Amino acid sequence: MAAIGLETGKAIFNILSGDSTLTTLIGGAGNIQPSAIYTKSPKEGVYYDILGVDNENTKTSAKAGLTKVTLQIESFMAKYSDAIEVAVRVQHLLDKVSEGTYNTIKIQSCVLESQTTDFDGENKFYYIESTYRLRIIN
Repeated sequence: MAAIGLETGKAIFNILSGDSTLTTLIGGAGNIQPSAIYTKSPKEGVYYDILGVDNENTKTSAKAGLTKVTLQIESFMAKYSDAIEVAVRVQHLLDKVSEGTYNTIKIQSCVLESQTTDFDGENKFYYIESTYRLRIIN
């Protein structure tokens, strides 16, 4: 079965929630959530979203052996310096993560593609948005 959509989120949650430094910074693993959780009012924490899925080898009858997933991570914090600290920790955990199985999902690689910063004036949070490209072995 191809690791698509929210299945990839299981691996991301496993990697991020397993790091005591990150969970201390954001007040616990419960503050690592899919971005679908908030609509207008996020709270401090880390949110992840699957932006796209591309299965390799889809033109044959054989099962795709590799799935490329574009992942977005948003780090929301009230202080700008805290938002940076959280985003740097997330990058440390995800960028070039070791090949392995994380909560049943086999990750071959994960590479940071882009980062932006912004301020959510309505909710009074700074946030850093990071985009990663994962390669999932099916």
